[in-house]
Amino acid sequence: MASRLWHVYLTLGIALTVVYYLLPSETADLVVWPIIGWSSVIAVVVGVAVNRPDQRLAWYLLAAGVAMQVIGDNLYSIRTFVQDSEVELASYIDLPYLAMYPLVISGIVLLIRRRTSGRDRSSVIDATIITASLGLLSWVLIIVPNVTNADLGALEKLISIAYPIGDIALLATAARLAVGGGRRTIAFWLLTASVIPMVGADALYGYLSFSGIYPEHSFIEAGWIAFYVGWGAAALHPSMRALSAATPNSARISTGRLVVLGGAVLVPPAMLFTEDALGEVSNATAISIVGTVLLVLVLIRIARVARDAADQKSEARFRALIDKASDAVVVIDGKGRIRYHTPSTERMLGRCTSDLEGVKFSELLGQADGLRVLAMLSSDAVSATLEWRVQHADGRWYDLEVIADDMRGKTDLDGIVFTMRDITERKRLDLELRRQTLQDSLTGLPNRTLFIDRVEQALKRAERRDGSVVVMVLDLDEFKIVNESLGHAAGNALLVAVAARLKAAARAGDTVARLGGDEFGFLLENGDVDGGSELAAIRIQSALHAPFLVRGKEVPVNACIGIAVGSPWSHTPDDVLRDAALAMSFAKGKGKNRFELFLPAMYEDATRRLEIAADLLGGIARGEFFLHYQPIVDVRNGHISGGEALVRWQHPRFGLLAPNDFVPVAEMTGLIGPLDRWVLNEACRQTSAWKSADVADDSFYVSVNLSAQHLQDSNVADDISKVLEASGLAPEMLVLEVTETALIKDLDSALASLAIVKQLGVKVAVDDFGTGYSSLTHLIKFPVHFIKVDKSFIDLVNSPDGEMMVRAVVDLAHGLGLKAIAEGVEHPEQARALEDLGCYLAQGFLFAKPLPPDEMAVLLASQHVGSEAPWGQPSGLMLQPG
Repeated sequence: MASRLWHVYLTLGIALTVVYYLLPSETADLVVWPIIGWSSVIAVVVGVAVNRPDQRLAWYLLAAGVAMQVIGDNLYSIRTFVQDSEVELASYIDLPYLAMYPLVISGIVLLIRRRTSGRDRSSVIDATIITASLGLLSWVLIIVPNVTNADLGALEKLISIAYPIGDIALLATAARLAVGGGRRTIAFWLLTASVIPMVGADALYGYLSFSGIYPEHSFIEAGWIAFYVGWGAAALHPSMRALSAATPNSARISTGRLVVLGGAVLVPPAMLFTEDALGEVSNATAISIVGTVLLVLVLIRIARVARDAADQKSEARFRALIDKASDAVVVIDGKGRIRYHTPSTERMLGRCTSDLEGVKFSELLGQADGLRVLAMLSSDAVSATLEWRVQHADGRWYDLEVIADDMRGKTDLDGIVFTMRDITERKRLDLELRRQTLQDSLTGLPNRTLFIDRVEQALKRAERRDGSVVVMVLDLDEFKIVNESLGHAAGNALLVAVAARLKAAARAGDTVARLGGDEFGFLLENGDVDGGSELAAIRIQSALHAPFLVRGKEVPVNACIGIAVGSPWSHTPDDVLRDAALAMSFAKGKGKNRFELFLPAMYEDATRRLEIAADLLGGIARGEFFLHYQPIVDVRNGHISGGEALVRWQHPRFGLLAPNDFVPVAEMTGLIGPLDRWVLNEACRQTSAWKSADVADDSFYVSVNLSAQHLQDSNVADDISKVLEASGLAPEMLVLEVTETALIKDLDSALASLAIVKQLGVKVAVDDFGTGYSSLTHLIKFPVHFIKVDKSFIDLVNSPDGEMMVRAVVDLAHGLGLKAIAEGVEHPEQARALEDLGCYLAQGFLFAKPLPPDEMAVLLASQHVGSEAPWGQPSGLMLQPG
């Protein structure tokens, strides 16, 4: 239907034209003429909406220009027939008429710019020649008579010459569009051809009006009607989309173009001859100037034609060079026979000219490629880049890259052109590169890219059989220790040995891949049946059970495995691999040599941790963190010796978070440093404030946890020094708590950091003693002042075995000159047992839960009232003043 709109509109336009001339002048101008004009504007807008050209702005500008012309016509008719007044030469009606020119010209210029491929100076010269000759006609016939008319005022003269100047500019732009590059479609001819009758009507109207003999309701209006209907039909025609498409500029000059240019050049001498025949040569100067300009332009045009001819010769030489090129060119006719071939074709195929001329090209190709050539011959248009296999005369097959171009009926070649390049070696190298790209160079196993592709294919197969696939991600335990102790070469040798065992443990059809580092992947297409995934995980762990011999040393290897089941309806390959990796991380978090099956809660937990990590720095800046303090009490008398600073986070979405909810995330993401510094600064500031308020004396100290990452930081001593200086807190009132694991993670770095801390006067406590990996030797090396006995020991202190363990730890601390602090004391019996064992410092819910700063201040102030500790009684209450 859209392709027929222009037919319908053109028919209606012709019908309305007939009606216009049949009706009386007043009715025709007031009723039919506005319908013709506004229908053109609507047609252009509708054409843009229906055909969707690339350059819509140009068409909208054309529509706006036509609308200005229609408004001027309507105002003219109303003034003439409704108001019964004569239209003056210079009036408000001229405004929309004159506004039409810049709008229409701008729209055509935009189309020219989109249609022009590169510089097209020849078209500019041709358009200038046409414009100059027509401008001379307008000057002599319209502009000069109006300018020299003594009956006209200055404004009237200006308006009278503005119209022909606008017509000349419009005609020049249309001529540039007509002679320039781009496809010449029906819409193109409708658009450009409609300008000529419109400009002609303007010229006749101006000339006849000046002469005082302009006939109303005459054939002249047909020129404007042709303009309106022609532009509306052009916009509705589907080929209007091609008006904004660029095509290469042709160097050839058509016969019609030569005729038009020749006629334009003859205008000055013809006018001079006419004036001389009439007996009055009044425009000799203008005619001479224009004639000279046209002569110069013609000479320039001739020079360009000569240069184009030289370019064609250069092109011929270029074709001669093609014959020497390594790429082979073959032209076949409509029957598939070789009409032309370059000498390189003979070298490429190993055949002489007699073996190629007139031979069916398809017979030289493989069966599939030969059929493809036959399909091209039966197709209307061919343009493609292909890869063929061609048999050389010596029997070997070569790979060719082929570009096919259909030149049938377009050039003198009149056939299909095949440009062929030998890519046999390139394909061999591509295959080798692909193999290296998809294979791990160390172990020979598939790499992550190939593994993901295998998972994708497995999911597609599972969809057909209504099944699932299992992906396992395996990560070696403590592989870093092997690298650091034996070297990277030994680590690589271990990875190769592990890969061999994993491959041996896999079943037929399973895929084993190295995903990177010490991480491996398993794909089990039927692993979700009858507990197959768990059995496979056990089989893999069993395969790794025996120690590996690396550089003469036996190296035990364990692994944590994450298992994920993927459904083709709900998982992508990346989803399954992500789930398996997440399950592996959970397995590692629970210990060594474990496997875990992915559960949705794991993803939710990981997402929560990710959000916590993203919000952590902002939370510090927004003041969402705060500290609570848990008293450290002397169990003999209830005196508060110190307090441990414990951080809390009032998260805007998750509510109140304990340290276990965000400290591991901060350590994992490397954000623990800023958090540590904030806690240290706030704890020291608060303790200094308590001392200034006289609620804490010099014997009180605040205990702050220091992460392993912060301890290894070379700036840790500077951080502590700055905090002490800023808060004014005495160094002996600060105790840093570090875990055993943090101390031995990097012994040298930890020793260096703690040595500087000791010089500052700050004390150190080993937290969670008995649960880490420290030895007595390590403990002696470090400048430690306190040992904090873990709650797991305190829970057993009232049993014989537990009492013996706690006694051993307390005696060890006393033997090294250290103080022991019991953690997690909750019952009076535990407090009494600790006092009997000589462990006098303790903290726990028996005494007080972690308290906000103001409540801790009240508790500190109240202990100035002395009384005996309550845990001597069976009831065992919370900490009392004392």
